[in-house]
Parts: sequence; structure tokens; C-alpha cells
Amino acid sequence: MGRVCKYYSDWQHETFTCGHCGWTGTVSFEDLEAGDVAAIIECPKCYRSLGVILFPSLQDTREAAAQGNEEAVQSLPEVEARIERNWKSLEQFNREKIRTVDQLPDLGDASLEFQWDFEKGTDGEFYQIIKAGDAELWREFAFFNNMRRFEEIKELLKAKYGSRFKSLTPTVASVEWLSGDNLGKALQITHAKT
Repeated sequence: MGRVCKYYSDWQHETFTCGHCGWTGTVSFEDLEAGDVAAIIECPKCYRSLGVILFPSLQDTREAAAQGNEEAVQSLPEVEARIERNWKSLEQFNREKIRTVDQLPDLGDASLEFQWDFEKGTDGEFYQIIKAGDAELWREFAFFNNMRRFEEIKELLKAKYGSRFKSLTPTVASVEWLSGDNLGKALQITHAKT
């Protein structure tokens, strides 16, 4: 795996050596391939992994700011505000999300095929929408990389509609958010029969 560096460390001034091609030198943001919790440091010559940069937590940012790291000092207010917004969104989601089959409407169709859609609302927030044909049955906050919620709602639909439930199919617009921009998950989602 190579070296593990904290984001607010001096990694941009450290010397790295590629065990594959022998390249030696320093790396920059251009040599990083971002992931969920870390960025992979790639060799600028052969693109092999040299290590990872761990993305900072709120605590990491606070500590670096307290030690005078200028980047941390500048980004701390934005990080704190983003975390506050995320907590408020999560609280709203927990208040408004579908929890029971009683929240779903009664539908008379003999065979029910549902779509899991996604859109940006007029309020600027992103929503996942459950549809039967053109009819919207439910709308709630969408969270990136949220297959677990997809499965929860699929189970609610099965419980409510029983043998009339035929499928819950993600729309093209929703696949990236469901898969977390993970190509393997996206392919699995688009080829799965639900």
C-alpha cells in the first residue's frame, strides 16, 4: 500500500520512490486519485500507488488550525458549516422519511413496477423519488452512495403490495447517487433485476 500521510502533514514536500518504475520525487494534488476517505498517491510516471493521503476529519482540521496551519485555518469555518448543514439535513430526513407501509398509498393495479428516480429540487436539495408510472408516491432527501436505503424502500414496497410488487428499478439519473460513483456498483445496479 505504501505510505499513509495525514492531509495536514508535510506530504507535498516529502520524497517518494516508486517501487515499480524507480521514479523518485515529490507529489502534488495532481498526483492524487480521490476516494471516499483518502486519496491515492499515484506515481506521476507509471501511475502505480505510492501511498494514501487521509482526508481530514473535523478534529484533524481543528488541531491543524490550532497549530497555525493556514489551509486549516481558512477551511475550518467552511468545514464546520458543512457539517452543521449535513446534520440538519439528516435530522430533516429522519423526520420525513418513509418508515412504514401505512405511509404508502393503496394502488389497485394487478402488477406494480416502481422506479427509483432522482432530482434536484427547487430548494437546491437532492431528492430520491419513488414512482409508479408517472405518479410520484414518495419523495425524500437523497444521500450519495445509498444502496442501503434503496433496499429498505424495496422491502417496504414488497410488504405493502405483496405479490403485486414486480420491481423497483433505478432510473439512469439515480444510478450515480445510488452507487456512490462506483463503477462496479453502478454496473451491478443497472443489470440487476429487483
